[in-house]
Amino acid sequence: MIIAIETSTQFLSIAIASSYDDIILELNYFREFYHCEMLNKILDDLKIDFSKIKEIIISKGPGFFSSLRISLAFSKALKIFNENIKFKAISSLKNIAFKLKGYKVIPTIKAPKNMVYACAFDENFHLILEEGIYNLEFLKNEFKNFIIFEDIPSARNLILLSKFENYIDIENFQLNYIREPDAVYNKRS
Repeated sequence: MIIAIETSTQFLSIAIASSYDDIILELNYFREFYHCEMLNKILDDLKIDFSKIKEIIISKGPGFFSSLRISLAFSKALKIFNENIKFKAISSLKNIAFKLKGYKVIPTIKAPKNMVYACAFDENFHLILEEGIYNLEFLKNEFKNFIIFEDIPSARNLILLSKFENYIDIENFQLNYIREPDAVYNKRS
């Protein structure tokens, strides 16, 4: 069994698959910043047998700091119940862009201070602008022929995208925050 957990925004998306090509279920929830409670409830309700999980796929960011940490912490906790689980992590922006694969796209996620997390993909789904924090007006001016959009990342897409991704060492894995959380800045002040 493969479980994908997407928590990079205020939406929670979970997908379950028997293989990369056989997605059994996807559940999407919007309950702002209740990912941990919802995740536990969903897996309890579905009566998931942790010993049957072969792979967990999470979003690696960018996105909301606390939300991203929930899927990482949850994955590490599941490894306690089943040490044979393998892990993969997919960019949240790549996940969003996958919905419009075949077009020139700039997926975005809201970032602090009126900025957006973004990157750009050409019509062949090649990354042509690195993930970063950008001013939306800059993107509109520099990438006039691109579709710039914000959407909800999907756990289903995590499964589809992970087919050709390498496994990660979950114990040493670092999420892609792009910028440090506000708490770090406040602590330095």
